[in-house]
Amino acid sequence: MTEHFIGHNKARSEASPNRFFLACAILALSIAFLMSAALAGTTAFRKEWQFASDAKV
Repeated sequence: MTEHFIGHNKARSEASPNRFFLACAILALSIAFLMSAALAGTTAFRKEWQFASDAKV
């Protein structure tokens, strides 16, 4: 019976790095998506501001 639990714990410990890698990959992709959205938003805001200042002149 103890061999069963030892094997189970070994399998869990071997699966942990894969879960950790997956979590890091998801986190990195989320950060990249947010940075991309922020960059697109600031670019659109700058263009709107530029058009507004051109219209005043």
